Amino acid sequence: MKNLITCQQLHKRLNDPALVLFDAGMLRPGVLGSYKPEAMLPNAKRFDIKNELADRSNPLPSTMCNAQQFTQVMQQSGVNHDSFIVVYEDQGLFSAARAWWMLKAMGHHNVKVLSGGLKKWLACGYAVQQGYSEALMGGDFEASYNPSYFIGSQQVLAAIDDTNTVLLDARAYKRFTGQETEPRKGMRSGHIPQSRSLPFLDLLSDGEAKSFEDIKAKFAYAVGNVQHLQFSCGSGITACVLALFADECGYKNLSVYDGSWSEWGASDSLPITKDV
Repeated sequence: MKNLITCQQLHKRLNDPALVLFDAGMLRPGVLGSYKPEAMLPNAKRFDIKNELADRSNPLPSTMCNAQQFTQVMQQSGVNHDSFIVVYEDQGLFSAARAWWMLKAMGHHNVKVLSGGLKKWLACGYAVQQGYSEALMGGDFEASYNPSYFIGSQQVLAAIDDTNTVLLDARAYKRFTGQETEPRKGMRSGHIPQSRSLPFLDLLSDGEAKSFEDIKAKFAYAVGNVQHLQFSCGSGITACVLALFADECGYKNLSVYDGSWSEWGASDSLPITKDV
């Protein structure tokens, strides 16, 4: 797959001077504490979606920061305009796709996600380190933000009755239908009207991507002939897993609803639907 790199492929490129490795892991919803992986890949830097690279003025969790903030963090991490970036997380695929999408939104397209993450890397017996590395020198990357990558509630609301647009919801199916309550307090249950369910976990097997044919079939069933795809989830993280695989399947005109259900489910002014 064009957006994924295997542990074996990455291991062969560890000495590539253009390579920048980022650990973009984060805790799953409802898990207390802080993200502390058991080890880091060689020379890995931290890609902190929830804090350092979030819009700190936004009360919603983990929303996208501005280009200036993103540029500063990437330059401090030694990212250059011609860097080859690989993002990973401790296990499975949850937040690394969000880092991949953020980088592309900011104009850096030479980026891949490590299939299987740290868990698979350790299973392969490859070397790791304790602690994150610091860049030896600053990078020259300058972010150029493309606003089509992330959209807000008003854009989602305006597209509900647009037959050329469909919103795919990455949450578990019972959260989508409203059969299960939301893990965050104060959230309504259900989904955005006209949206369709495509749980991100349905595209994975033991934390790694299912076969390309299987993923393509699931998208074809959920999407049909629609031209513009929007993606939502609990807080804009796993929606990016859908964006990654939609891009893999060749779909264009892709947008992630950044606030996702953390915004929509908390607002009584936005319409919802339940299937129960």
